[in-house]
Amino acid sequence: MTLLTTYTPERTTDYGFDAVSELLDRFFDDEERVANQYFAVPPANIAETDKDFRIELAIPGYQKSDFNIELDENLLVVSQENKNNSEENREYVLREFGYDNFRRSFRLSDKVKKEDISAKYEKGVLYIVIPKKEQHTNRSIEIS
Repeated sequence: MTLLTTYTPERTTDYGFDAVSELLDRFFDDEERVANQYFAVPPANIAETDKDFRIELAIPGYQKSDFNIELDENLLVVSQENKNNSEENREYVLREFGYDNFRRSFRLSDKVKKEDISAKYEKGVLYIVIPKKEQHTNRSIEIS
C-alpha cells in the first residue's frame, strides 16, 4: 500500500481547454511565450525507507524563506510565490528553470507522523522528511 502519493488537481486554462492542449499551444506559440516555463511545478524525487518518506524538490536559486510548507489534514502543500520581481527586467535568451510561483501537493496516509515532518533547503534542493508511524504487528492470543 502506498502511504504517500502526489496530488494533482485537474487543470484547465481560462478558455476551458485541458492541460495537454495548453502545453501544445505553448509549444507552437510565438518565441516569447515559449521562453516561459513549460511546467508549473518543480520536479520531485520521493524515496521510502523503513522509517520515513523523503521528498526532494529541485528548486534552485531561492532562499529557504521563499517557501511555504503547509499541512491541511492529509494534504502536504509546498508553495512559493515570487515576491521579488527584480528579474522582470531581465531578457532571457533561454530560461529552463526558475518559478514565478508554484504549488506542489502530496497526499499523505494516516500512517505517517504528521507532527514530526521536517524540511531543509540546501544547494537548490528542498528536502522534506515524513516519518512513518510504528507499524503494529499482529500477534496470536492463546485461548485458555
